[in-house]
Amino acid sequence: MKYNNVKVKTSERFDLQRRAVAHMTSSSWQNVPHVSYVYEPDITDFYNEFLKLSRKGKSAGCKITFNTVMIKVIVEGLLAAPDLNSYVGYNHKKTEGFAHIWDEINVSVPWLLSDGKMITPTIPDAGRKSLNDISDCILNISKRIEKTNIDEMFYRAAFADTVNELKKFHLSIIRRVISSQISRHKVKGLQGKEKEDYYKIPENERLTEKDIMSGTVTVSNIGSLYKEQKGFFALLEIIPPQVFVIGLGSVQERPGVYVQVNGNKGIGIRKILPMCLAFDHRAVDFSSVIPFLKRLDEIFAKPEVIHKW
Repeated sequence: MKYNNVKVKTSERFDLQRRAVAHMTSSSWQNVPHVSYVYEPDITDFYNEFLKLSRKGKSAGCKITFNTVMIKVIVEGLLAAPDLNSYVGYNHKKTEGFAHIWDEINVSVPWLLSDGKMITPTIPDAGRKSLNDISDCILNISKRIEKTNIDEMFYRAAFADTVNELKKFHLSIIRRVISSQISRHKVKGLQGKEKEDYYKIPENERLTEKDIMSGTVTVSNIGSLYKEQKGFFALLEIIPPQVFVIGLGSVQERPGVYVQVNGNKGIGIRKILPMCLAFDHRAVDFSSVIPFLKRLDEIFAKPEVIHKW
């Protein structure tokens, strides 16, 4: 096959996971007015405290990762800035909108599977979880993934999303339903005995559509995928109806000014963590982000607090 006289090496049709990602992200860029801010805190002292905590946890048989600690840090920031933990609804024609601020902080965490696919399972009610609770939840997600049929999970998620849209009288969704059923490549879930056997697995032992649809904020950590990379997120998509997303880069060493023990300022090699904070300008302004930044500044300035989490 050729396009404009350029020979195609290979073609791969989007599978159900890729279709779901394409739908959500394109919907984000079509509808959400993104505002992005790059936050680059000095975490030198914080990182040293993390290493102490990690060693202490390892000796006690508990694995505490940097990613786990940062999820807890971000949750602390969201507790100080609750407007960011919300859903937005907006009718462009009527210029009417609303924001639902949630009582629970459900953190969606992009998760790379062994086959290269990406899913976003949720850490539920993270605002009421200790650091060890969050660590245990992540371990539990890892175990449940092993018993999860990812395509079936996405199929059920797409079905639930379609039903929700129809309940809102968004009749344009009918086109999606029709095309998914009459296409040569129509979407199908598990059938027959395979379906029967799969649903015998208890929900607490596998992921369900609820585990990828209940997030109230997303935390994406590219630093965990490639620690040696030197770049950072400058912008990333907000998944509607969420209004806030955080992108973590890798910890990087840079020259910087810091306050020495004697109170004087010095210049040295510091650890910097680039973080991209993007929000939906329909629902919040930058003023809503300030309490989040201040809380994180407090934690990084006095990192001993993580030992109490």
